[in-house]
Amino acid sequence: MPAVQFEGKAAIVTGGGSGIGRGITLALAAEGARVAIADVAAPNADAVAGEIGDRGLAVPTDVSEEAQVERLVRTAVERFGRLDFLVNCAGNANFAPVSELSFEAWQSVLDVHLTGIFLCCRAAIPHLVPAKGRIVSISSNYGFKGRAGGANYAAAKAGIVALTKVLALELAPDVNVNAIAPGPVDTPRWRRDRAGQTLEERIAERVRDIPLGRLGQPEDIAGAALFLLGPHSKWVTGSTLHVNGGEFLA
Repeated sequence: MPAVQFEGKAAIVTGGGSGIGRGITLALAAEGARVAIADVAAPNADAVAGEIGDRGLAVPTDVSEEAQVERLVRTAVERFGRLDFLVNCAGNANFAPVSELSFEAWQSVLDVHLTGIFLCCRAAIPHLVPAKGRIVSISSNYGFKGRAGGANYAAAKAGIVALTKVLALELAPDVNVNAIAPGPVDTPRWRRDRAGQTLEERIAERVRDIPLGRLGQPEDIAGAALFLLGPHSKWVTGSTLHVNGGEFLA
């Protein structure tokens, strides 16, 4: 593998302004790619673009809005002249038991996680096909094992797995389409979701279930993404790569 494997390539990373998306953005830029950083929080997108310099382009985007997604793809292609990779990381969360979950909370999570990926993929396909590109979407182990209080989140993440399989069939042999299902990753959002626990208590509780004995880091998911985007995965499509320290064995 060349020392800088993605020189000359161009990517869009949604949710690229923080957490896993930021980790993947930095990893892609370190490997030579130019990256359009799409994030609903414009300051976060700007900050990450600043970290990677002239390889970065901040594009504030709500992926649940069709017009904004089309603008994102158009802006990236106009700036970079091509599009090789789409990485779908944008997400939100709103946890409650089904009996207490409002329709608005249900819909908002599906809109961002599942509809957002559909919109991004549909807009990117005309550019990815001639580039023989790649799509990687972030699912979750909850899409496989469920999560009490997370019906909207688990359903959306399971939907991503199914959508990945459909796109893999539709876009072969031109575009490889895969997903990653992370376990618990130490991100700003994960740290906020403590339900009255201290951070130390929550980390200790989660790590008890992880054979490898630690939380994931954004870099762990970025490494998996680089594999799926890179030359060593050229015969992998329609798959979901589980990256969870052994917490869930598929």
